Amino acid sequence: MTHRNTTNNFQRHLSRPSSYIPPQDHNSQKDNIERLELLSKLKRRTQDYSDFKEVSLEGAAISLESGSSLEEALQPARVMLRNMVEKASFKTLLMKLRLSENSLFEVTANGQVKAHSAGRTLSFEGAFKLAPDLNDDLVVLVELAQLTGGVVTLDDQVSMTQWLKFHRYFLPRTVIDAQNLIAFLEQQHPVSPPFGNYWEMIQVGENNSLTMSSAQRSRLRALIKEHTKGKSLLEHLSDTILGGRSTPFKRSDAEYFLKTLVSSSIALIWANSFVRDLDWYGAQDNQPLSDESLQQILLTALLLDLHPMVGEQEPRNQVAGFDLYAAQHIEKSFASVQTEFERHLINNHRITEHNAALASHLLLAGTAPEFLIKDLPPTLLLGTPQWVDYCRTIAVQEIISPGSSRSMTHAQIQHLMKSEPVTESQQTLNALAAVDPVIDWALLNGIVTHNEVNRSVKDSLEVAVAAYARHAKTIAETAETLSRPLPTRKSVALDILKQVAKGCTYLEDDVLHQKSNRTLEDAYAKPFLISPVDLLMSNDLQTGDWDLKHGESIYKAFPKMLSNLISPDGEFYRQFNPDYVSHEQAMSTHLKLALSSLPRLDRARLLRGQVTIFSVRPSVATLHPITRPPMNPLSSTLDVILKVPNRVPMESQKDKEQATGRYGVVMCTSFEGRLSCYELFTLHGVCRENTELAKLIERENLLHTSPRSSGTNHSHPAPVHQLPTDIECYTHGVTPGLVNTSRGVIEKIGELSATALPSNIESKGYYQSFYSSEFDPLVNFVLKHRPIATYDELVKECWGQTRLEALRAEREQGLNTFLNIVVPFKSCIEDISSDDLDRQFQGVAACTLEAAMTLLLVVGVVAKVASLAVRSMTLATKASAMAKTGLGLVSSLLNPLDGVTDLLIGGAKLLRKGFNGSVAALENAISDLRQLTGQPPFKQLAKAVDPDIIRLGTWRPAQTSLDTFQVWGIRHNDEWYALNRFGEPWGAKLKGFGFKLKLPTPRWHKVMPNSYSRTVIKEGLPLASRKVDDAINVLNDPTLVQESNAALDLLLANDSSAARSTYRDYLIAVKEDLSNIKPGNFIFDSGKESDAVAELHWGLYNDWKTGNKAQNANNEFFRVHSNNFNEAYRRDHFNPGVTADTFVHEIFHGTPKTKDFAYAEDSGIFQRGSQQLDVSPLLNLANGKTSMGLPSFPNTNYNRGTAFKNADSFALTTSLLSQLKTNKQAYQQNIATMKAALKNANHGYISGQTLVKINIL
Repeated sequence: MTHRNTTNNFQRHLSRPSSYIPPQDHNSQKDNIERLELLSKLKRRTQDYSDFKEVSLEGAAISLESGSSLEEALQPARVMLRNMVEKASFKTLLMKLRLSENSLFEVTANGQVKAHSAGRTLSFEGAFKLAPDLNDDLVVLVELAQLTGGVVTLDDQVSMTQWLKFHRYFLPRTVIDAQNLIAFLEQQHPVSPPFGNYWEMIQVGENNSLTMSSAQRSRLRALIKEHTKGKSLLEHLSDTILGGRSTPFKRSDAEYFLKTLVSSSIALIWANSFVRDLDWYGAQDNQPLSDESLQQILLTALLLDLHPMVGEQEPRNQVAGFDLYAAQHIEKSFASVQTEFERHLINNHRITEHNAALASHLLLAGTAPEFLIKDLPPTLLLGTPQWVDYCRTIAVQEIISPGSSRSMTHAQIQHLMKSEPVTESQQTLNALAAVDPVIDWALLNGIVTHNEVNRSVKDSLEVAVAAYARHAKTIAETAETLSRPLPTRKSVALDILKQVAKGCTYLEDDVLHQKSNRTLEDAYAKPFLISPVDLLMSNDLQTGDWDLKHGESIYKAFPKMLSNLISPDGEFYRQFNPDYVSHEQAMSTHLKLALSSLPRLDRARLLRGQVTIFSVRPSVATLHPITRPPMNPLSSTLDVILKVPNRVPMESQKDKEQATGRYGVVMCTSFEGRLSCYELFTLHGVCRENTELAKLIERENLLHTSPRSSGTNHSHPAPVHQLPTDIECYTHGVTPGLVNTSRGVIEKIGELSATALPSNIESKGYYQSFYSSEFDPLVNFVLKHRPIATYDELVKECWGQTRLEALRAEREQGLNTFLNIVVPFKSCIEDISSDDLDRQFQGVAACTLEAAMTLLLVVGVVAKVASLAVRSMTLATKASAMAKTGLGLVSSLLNPLDGVTDLLIGGAKLLRKGFNGSVAALENAISDLRQLTGQPPFKQLAKAVDPDIIRLGTWRPAQTSLDTFQVWGIRHNDEWYALNRFGEPWGAKLKGFGFKLKLPTPRWHKVMPNSYSRTVIKEGLPLASRKVDDAINVLNDPTLVQESNAALDLLLANDSSAARSTYRDYLIAVKEDLSNIKPGNFIFDSGKESDAVAELHWGLYNDWKTGNKAQNANNEFFRVHSNNFNEAYRRDHFNPGVTADTFVHEIFHGTPKTKDFAYAEDSGIFQRGSQQLDVSPLLNLANGKTSMGLPSFPNTNYNRGTAFKNADSFALTTSLLSQLKTNKQAYQQNIATMKAALKNANHGYISGQTLVKINIL
């Protein structure tokens, strides 16, 4: 009976292939233990601190768990460090430094070597000059420290900093950074639902680069049409399975009913019929297909039947012929656009209103999942900065876990939007995911056109990013202008003195007194000290009459001061005037932002209707005698309190002016027969509609009142109304929305006539509205008639007054430059209105004090509000920055050879047609982020499916096709199929599938530098030579002929004298080569996808061997596949004998010219101190039971003599003969094991494992 060698059917390597270990959960479990400890300690370090306080991780450590990702990554370095400290030269070095061998040693990423002992730490890297043989070890350890987070140590603890660096987290600098990291580490990341986004078989994704071909899609559509007689498949199945409902399906229930529909027995019958007619996997009786796979196929059929362009290259943002982000959808809600989309399906695509929600759900899930988030607020509008960041967040979530966003609420999405990236992977994905929304934002806002995007995504993105950043920059510049203090006469005077009296330390201190020329007025005043800056303001410093009482005269200390002094008055105006203009322009921008942020309809009403502006104030009526002239406000107030008789209520023009609110106006507009009123709060930059206020104004006929006169006389009190707003928002700048009613007077300021505007004014977005001049007349009117502060008021405020000037002006109060611009605050109003006499007097006092708020402080409030607007634009700024980074990614991802003009489709998914470095970097970022969120690809498949039948390979749709796809394939009955998300085959057979790799191996080896592999090679080469030498000695020993012949017979199928002689000659040649090979002859390849560990390039080897020895000494001919090489070394617990056998195997390809027909295989048992191999393939080859793998002659085997041409047979025999010399008992046990295996198989094909134990340490 012969057996086919299924291991080597498809290709052969020149070296023993690396073995595969299925992904294990132990890494994530142990990582989680470390993560929880880090979380606990990080939380303690951030308690009771403000957000922006720096956080220090110095001295914080966590326990290193055996089997965690970091522990496994550190294993090679720790073994290397342990070996180094055990070397004699290292111990000699310690003796010279008087350091204990029991010290705890560590090597850091910056090259330090530290010894920790008895509470002391000593760095002694400089001493390595005394032990040059350790330098290579130190260099590699430093590199390993750099790649594993910063430190290599034998301690069982690592710093929190190292853990974070290794797992690629950003180190938190502030408490808020730490809190953001804590939130990410604690977050329960939504997983992809069973069917993902439904589009897996149609739409290219991270793990399903193979989808249905155009021909397959057409064939399935034809089958559907044939079975349904042209009726919609969704309508047919819904009527059959879900019929009986009298009302349409709700959007919120769509997912539930779709699942109910496809899981029904009727639906599965339909799916099976499609599989049978398409001749896909599952069509035959021996091809089991799960219900889940059938349901996925039916969902695909439903999608393809909804519209002929599903699965094809539709125009940007179009789904079933409907443009989701058409310009006319600017500032509409998601629900509104989805309603229009469903109406489009009903009108054009055979969908009834009953099933419209089901159809739209299916279509949007894979193309625009942002529409399907739960609890979406109607205030989230398309084309706004918030919408951009929202779409970016959804795209990232969908890349990580397709379909997962459907299970999330808007609140969860908001949480993700607010969080900053904690890893470089997040930054990469955020940058790429920001690209599409920013381009769509530009399309919605009319900044770029579809034609421009189609011509060049890159150029359009540049335009979009610039425009997007412009808005955020404008707001930031406005805030900066408003927050910049206006120049004051004192600040100007101080600047002058700093120039002419450099180094003077008392410019603002009251230290100068008047020594001479005191005027009569000043003479009667009590002498006092005054500062140099105040004296310059009053032009007294120039007189020389003022000086220090004690010490050196200011004029002598600064002799050039007096001659260079100038009056600050003219300089003040020169600085103030341009700053005032900038300030007014910023205020205009501040208000335009508020108006352009209104909904489109509201903007249209204000722009196209006649606008009437009103002010709001409290009543200032006071009792006045009929004949007596008006008194001052304090006297009037006391009259009210003391109830002086014979008075009539009157309002003075001055009181009304002072009482009128400076911080807001009411704007009413008549448009299309409707009155609408808006409150514009100039201090806060907020504009909102108030329908109740419109009713009041209409009811009281206030539109037709006369504007308030600017006379100086008294008038009868204006009527006081119960206002549906908070009067203090207008009079005191209180935040709108805290109080909804108050009493006050509302007076017309003036009217602004309706202007003729373009008919498309209503379709403009906020961006175009903001940058157009359409709101300029309204803003200018408000700033002219109700400014927060006038030019004269600000000049007076900034001019200021010194005490000396006040004294000369005969002012009784010490300092009274404050403008009484604020009507008394809330407490004072309540106190004066109270019937309690004590409270009335307290109110008068309070009003007097609170009126002392300076105008500059009020202007400062505007700056604070504007800075809040900047913070509210953080989303825009962030998205802009991300999109700029994404622009760089797009530039590098675009491959001109691909001929792909549009790299990105909905959700920032890539058209993976090239395998350039940037695509690899992107996919690594996706993989990293999935690891961090606990959702690595195929995590569940390793448990459910035999991983040996799953391969990552390459496939071309046709032999003539230039497109090559990376495809996850699964083998069934020696046929390859695409792998679906359930770990099962799907679709047609993959003809021409070339597998490369099994499932991904652990990631630790990916961080190993070439210097590490070089060190392992340096360690293995001498051992390989020694093994060969041992084997030669055994062959030469006449007492060991019988025992050594056993190995030759079992593995080489020939123990004759001639065979021994030939084998000895081979060994001598191999030994000569090994003695001449150096690390410089090795090529370190970490990029090539291969199962091989190492590979001898025979032609290059022959040049090295036969050419000029001196010239060719460093020729490279020995390729090491670093990832596999390092993994094999680690897997066998850093056993140098394993490496030595690899070298022996490869050199047998040299002068002996052996080939690879079979390999001993890893047993899957990995123990420290020995290696166990399954030698059944070698025994079968030597026994003539190995198939040649010829498709036409499946029962043809290699003859026994082939074993004497097989490299691995010689390598294993050599290792066993070396064992015979060094560990005879182990050798004898191995020979007995192999003989027993042949005996148990009756010298036929050995189907089970035959384990031998070699490389015993």
